[in-house]
Amino acid sequence: MTTCTPSTTLAATIESGSGVNVFKCYQCKRCSSGCPVAPYADMHPATIMRAVQLGQSDMIFEDKFLWLCTGCETCTTRCPQGIDVEAVIDELKSIALRDGRVPEDAPFANLVRLNVNSIKRWGRLFEMELLMRDKLTRPSSMFDDVGMGLKMLRKGKLGLLPARGADKAAVERMAKAAEAITSARALGTKETG
Repeated sequence: MTTCTPSTTLAATIESGSGVNVFKCYQCKRCSSGCPVAPYADMHPATIMRAVQLGQSDMIFEDKFLWLCTGCETCTTRCPQGIDVEAVIDELKSIALRDGRVPEDAPFANLVRLNVNSIKRWGRLFEMELLMRDKLTRPSSMFDDVGMGLKMLRKGKLGLLPARGADKAAVERMAKAAEAITSARALGTKETG
């Protein structure tokens, strides 16, 4: 039997970052019963919430659920306590990225990084760059989406060049503000944790 020593540090970090009190969760598991990704990972929204309550970050970050989560918010919609479960999952992803706790084989984790970098670089998401950079990290998938990509190009849904009119300076200001908030939270967490 495995034992754990509960800690509220992770829950406090999640609450300071997302505003969500994870201790409102009483484990009814309605969030997990509607989750389209739950069958594909060892953890699911309810076990994530319980692990956060107990401070079991290793358990969370070693599982692939965070990186399979589609962000559909079914978990949040189904929660009878009105807990924003998706915000907890987003905050966990941010912590994993910040602390370098993203597994090398984590599905979609690379896309999260690429999205953030593209938005910082262009002031908005440049889809063609995102696709090409992703394909360069996974050469075996290089031609998987060619048919769909050509259809999207023909319909004008995908551009060869970044869109004009993006306020890159505003995005840079937001990124700096977000980094300052994250740094302040990290310092506050270290002082209280």
